Amino acid sequence: MHSRCVIGAVLCFRCSTWTVAAQTPPPPPPPKEPPPLWDAEVGFSYVGTNGNTDTSSLGAAFAAHRRWPLWQIEAAATAVNTTDNGTTTAARYLGSFRAQRKLTDRLGVSTGIRLERDHLSGIDFRSILDGGLTYKLIRRPYWTLDSLTGLGWDHEARVVPPDEDDFQAVLQALSKFLLGTAGETTQRFTFYPDFTNSTAYRSEAEVTVQAAMNKRLALKFGFLWRYSHEPVPGFKRSDTTTTASLVVRWRAATPAPAP
Repeated sequence: MHSRCVIGAVLCFRCSTWTVAAQTPPPPPPPKEPPPLWDAEVGFSYVGTNGNTDTSSLGAAFAAHRRWPLWQIEAAATAVNTTDNGTTTAARYLGSFRAQRKLTDRLGVSTGIRLERDHLSGIDFRSILDGGLTYKLIRRPYWTLDSLTGLGWDHEARVVPPDEDDFQAVLQALSKFLLGTAGETTQRFTFYPDFTNSTAYRSEAEVTVQAAMNKRLALKFGFLWRYSHEPVPGFKRSDTTTTASLVVRWRAATPAPAP
């Protein structure tokens, strides 16, 4: 009789525990850490390319951000240079600068310039100057999605004349997922419709995954696909670049000021 009472008491306790657990809402997600006043990173990478080039090489990358209550500026640069028996087999240099101003909680204005040199894709020098609107489409604790819609001017100095000057649009979507507390992945798609020549549109898609090793070092993997519907004569339409980088990071101890 005594054992039956003990068993019954245990069952009642377990049932009440399950009931309370079922009625208790899940804990809220951890508060999102505010962005720092500034941050910068330098990466050193191994690069494998195919398309217009099929080789392996070393590369370097740089990125930095500076934030104010309403303004933000960002800069980035990448370089790839490979030689094979004294002959340059890959030489690609990219640089960009962008300034953004917040108008509302979701809407902003943006202007930027992008510079590029890639002889093995037929481009001696390319510059794209654009301006437009940014919009924060999704804001969740672990996922953000931003868009950019702008108008731009594209100048191309080609290795095969003539040079090109085109009026075009810049349409971009940028997504970012947090992978726990030590990792993140970004996905970017950019489309450049051409108003001067409708068949000369271009597009880019990029995916990166970064995992922190400690406060200063991280591993970063990336894949970039570029497509030109009307490439320079004699060159292919698409290129891919795969990277594996060791990244050194710095960030300010103080958060960016709130607007």
